[in-house]
Amino acid sequence: MLRDIKQQSSGLGFKIIMGLIIISFVFWGVGNSLISSSNDSAAMVNGEKITITDFNQANQAQKNRLKNQFGDNLGTEYFDSENFKRGVLNQIVNSELLKQEAEKFDYAVSPQTIKVYIESSSGLQIDGKFSKEAYANYLAQVNKSAELLQRDIKEDIKSAALPKLVTQSAFSLKSEIETQYQLSKQKRNFDFIEISSKDYEDQVVITEEETSNYYKEFGSDFMTQEQVSVNYIELSTTDLLDDIQVTDEEIITYYNAKKETLMTAEKRKASHILLPVADNAEDVKTEIVKIAKRIAEGEDFAEVAKEVSQDPGSAKDGGDLGWVAKGDMVEAFDEKLFSMSAGEISEPVLSSFGYHIIKLEEVKSPEIPTLESLKESLVTELKQDKAEELFLNTADELSTLIVDADNVLEIASEDSGLEIKTTELFSKGMGQGIAANQIFQTTAFSDLVKIDNQTSEMIDLGENHIAYVHIKEHVQPAIKPLEIVKESIVAKLKAEKALDMAKQKTDEYIKTINSADKTLADVASELNKTIIQAKDVERVGSAHPFNLVKNVFALKLLNDNPITTSVESSSNSMAIVEMKSILTADLTVLTDEESKNISTQIQRTASNNELSNITKNLRNSASINVNEKIFENNL
Repeated sequence: MLRDIKQQSSGLGFKIIMGLIIISFVFWGVGNSLISSSNDSAAMVNGEKITITDFNQANQAQKNRLKNQFGDNLGTEYFDSENFKRGVLNQIVNSELLKQEAEKFDYAVSPQTIKVYIESSSGLQIDGKFSKEAYANYLAQVNKSAELLQRDIKEDIKSAALPKLVTQSAFSLKSEIETQYQLSKQKRNFDFIEISSKDYEDQVVITEEETSNYYKEFGSDFMTQEQVSVNYIELSTTDLLDDIQVTDEEIITYYNAKKETLMTAEKRKASHILLPVADNAEDVKTEIVKIAKRIAEGEDFAEVAKEVSQDPGSAKDGGDLGWVAKGDMVEAFDEKLFSMSAGEISEPVLSSFGYHIIKLEEVKSPEIPTLESLKESLVTELKQDKAEELFLNTADELSTLIVDADNVLEIASEDSGLEIKTTELFSKGMGQGIAANQIFQTTAFSDLVKIDNQTSEMIDLGENHIAYVHIKEHVQPAIKPLEIVKESIVAKLKAEKALDMAKQKTDEYIKTINSADKTLADVASELNKTIIQAKDVERVGSAHPFNLVKNVFALKLLNDNPITTSVESSSNSMAIVEMKSILTADLTVLTDEESKNISTQIQRTASNNELSNITKNLRNSASINVNEKIFENNL
């Protein structure tokens, strides 16, 4: 729960300034958020309510997790699908059932346990310590009172109690570990030749009747995608920048207002010699004093640094650290460096890294950059500020125009002076330019736009960029004409027939080999193929086709006698395989680390299976009523 804290940013239509009201809280003095929850239920589980709020929060948390894992590879359609939402609800129901089962055994969660749970959450810590401010911010972000959050945490801990018990009770036997190791490390030796459907494609003929019949039966497989073309108005600070003018007077005023903040910090060019300290502080101190004496007696600092300094980053350069600002170095080093005069060499200084001898080469005093040197960047900043202000004003005016124009885009365009642009027809996930934006696409395909023929609400495209859209053309999915899909149908039918022929020929060759009429070499010669000798092939990581290896490892070798059979090598090829030998793994080389990893894997699988069975039994005997409306996208 607390791992899913995310920063929220306000939309362009409004700004929210939330004051955190801190009253008394039993542990830390953080008060309640003034919110209320819906009484509507997403489901009832044995009489216990799962609220729509609980469902929505779990739904969003799952979205966030998947987006963090897969980025934009999962589109809005997936998250809006009934399957996704049902999966989320099933997880909540399962947790509720496990919690109820734990309560039957009087499993209690103390206030101290909840306190530790919250204080140890990394998302509520600043510099490694629990932060009341971070906690209050989190309560505001998730719209929960402190008491409600504690209740949810208590429920979560209860829900996890049974899975934790199952996990802790799982074990593995030595024989299981050894068997698993032998299976995973087993090797096989075999020879094979592949027979591909492509070998027979030139022998296949597809008739017009076959093509026509396939089209009649499976024409729905050749549907076009739904498409829309929209008219739109867009507004962005980028578009406004070209028309923004900045006067010299404004530049001077802006420079004078902020020049004090532009002052560069004092910097010092330093070199040092470092001897690290471990358990030998006195010995190192004696050695650094000797080095300081050498330098005091006239030896060159840089040469001595190259010889004795143990700082790998600077020793080769004579101890040169470059330009250093105050606060860049550790405290003791920093304090000494900024108390020295140019050309001065310090006595030995002890820091957390060890003993240093510091040489201050040069001092660069603070200075304010000139107007001329900053003019270009100041003009850019001024233009950006003006463009953002103009953008907000224009966006507000545009919103009013859309409403006043009774949602007619053309009137709003005429009054605002913004050009109406038009997209090409595009399908979901296939737009170009602005239509490639996921939010723009979702709005363009919304029922409000494509069916109700309404102008959209403001679309926030990010980075001070908004748009309004209105449907121009809506093309429903349709079956493509036969003449367009004929070539792909013929190719599909030809591939299927060729594969059937390859399988038939493979079976025939297997029979002749097993009846001793031919050898694998004879078949290879007849097909003009080369026998591939697969030696010491492992179950995972082989260079040979994945399906081929997987299927070969499913074969059994009786009495160590070679066998010849066929297996699927890929989706469009078969292989005639002559299994020669199976090499069993040597248990004497099984390490403790490998044994531990296998044991963990066995226990994890066992506990997952056990928990799955428990949950299944609980569901079978439970009273579960689901509010089907929660799966509707407009809820």
